Amino acid sequence: MTCLIALFSILAAVIISYLKNSLELEDAEQAYYSQWWRFGYDDQPPLYTWLQKILVYLFGVTKFSFSFLRGLLFASVLLLLAKLGRIILKDDKKAYLVLLVSVLVPVFIDFAFRRLSHTLLACAIVLATYVVVVRLIHRKSEFNYALLGLCMGIGMLAKYNYALLPISLLLTSFFDGEIRKLVWNKRILLSCVVAVLLFLPHLYWLLGEGYLFEIRESLGIKFGEDKTSIIILGPILKIGKALFEGFLPVLLFVGVLFFFRKRQCKIAHELKWLFHLMISQTLVLVVLFVLTDAQEVHGRWLLPLLLPYLVLFVAFLGEMKSNYIKWGGIVYVLVLCFQLIRTPFEKLLGIQSDIHFEFTELHKKLDREFPKQIWVLPNVTYGGQIRILDSNKEIYTLDDFSADLPQNYGDGFCVVNTQKEDGVSIPRDSLAKYGPDSDDLYFFKVQTPLSIPFQKDFQKK
Repeated sequence: MTCLIALFSILAAVIISYLKNSLELEDAEQAYYSQWWRFGYDDQPPLYTWLQKILVYLFGVTKFSFSFLRGLLFASVLLLLAKLGRIILKDDKKAYLVLLVSVLVPVFIDFAFRRLSHTLLACAIVLATYVVVVRLIHRKSEFNYALLGLCMGIGMLAKYNYALLPISLLLTSFFDGEIRKLVWNKRILLSCVVAVLLFLPHLYWLLGEGYLFEIRESLGIKFGEDKTSIIILGPILKIGKALFEGFLPVLLFVGVLFFFRKRQCKIAHELKWLFHLMISQTLVLVVLFVLTDAQEVHGRWLLPLLLPYLVLFVAFLGEMKSNYIKWGGIVYVLVLCFQLIRTPFEKLLGIQSDIHFEFTELHKKLDREFPKQIWVLPNVTYGGQIRILDSNKEIYTLDDFSADLPQNYGDGFCVVNTQKEDGVSIPRDSLAKYGPDSDDLYFFKVQTPLSIPFQKDFQKK
């Protein structure tokens, strides 16, 4: 049944993508970035885009390429949840239940399933890391330590917040015997060497060309550095809000069991290391957001680091009747079916969504009036939406700070932006109230990258 649900999730992810008029935000970004092999893309590590580029090579720039990868990763997370539950709880029914209770995590079953990319990859790698940690608790071999290093290196190439997991392991080693034996073992050096070797090329890229500053600036915007709130208390409240939004059903379920079934909150000896790791993980998250004075915290940021603790939740549930588990599987499939029909129903009911907008008018205008120029669009979202309509066209964007534009392109560039004047260039044409955000788009024609308006990074090149 586990494999059937995983396979159905892949099928559902692909079908949903064809019920949308345009790409989701993350898919549009991948449609754009998958034009090139790079050591880094925007403020995210490169692994997801590398995987996406392979699928684009195999299946072309199609909705299938982007939704299939997301579906594969979602299915992998489900299988790894069941695997982690099996090796920790040593019970097939409870392992299946670990998979099923993920339906109680809205940010996972809804947001991650429908649109997230790097976060899903991070979820899969974090779960794989926990599987390796359990292996190491039972057998501290060189092979298992090499696997841990592989997970850590790949994890850092998937999403930067993966770094909080090794930090949490180190913190836990100071008060948990099992983790102490794992971390303070000379073989851990093998893990560190493997991880560093995998991450080193991307780190070298980060340290060059001012990319680290650009990424820091981008992350600052996401953390809401332009906003203000109460020092220390503000970030803690934001974390609480993110947990409330992303994990409310799970928290309510635990509360109901605790007060109405009067279950004693006891942790089995073999699960204490996982409970201690959860405490460390929570402390590390709180310290991070307090130190950065984060004014924005989203449930999806916490998802990869907290998803493995569904195993503790299932352990807390105790024994469950077989018919509960059977109906749980049916509910899970029904939720995925609801995700299938949700998109066309939203469109039918007139509910506004970015995915209901088509970008064909912009593409036709570019193809008709600027067919020979290189197209430089306002941002990667526009870039990806246009690229899926014209995969043979060379496309760049104004917010891609690592772009390397051709220096001697005879036909020049068509630059599309939401700003009309920069004091030098005069727009050749315009498109009023266009796109999901009703942008006013202005079209500029320039000959060299140095003449591109509104973009300091291109001017440097």
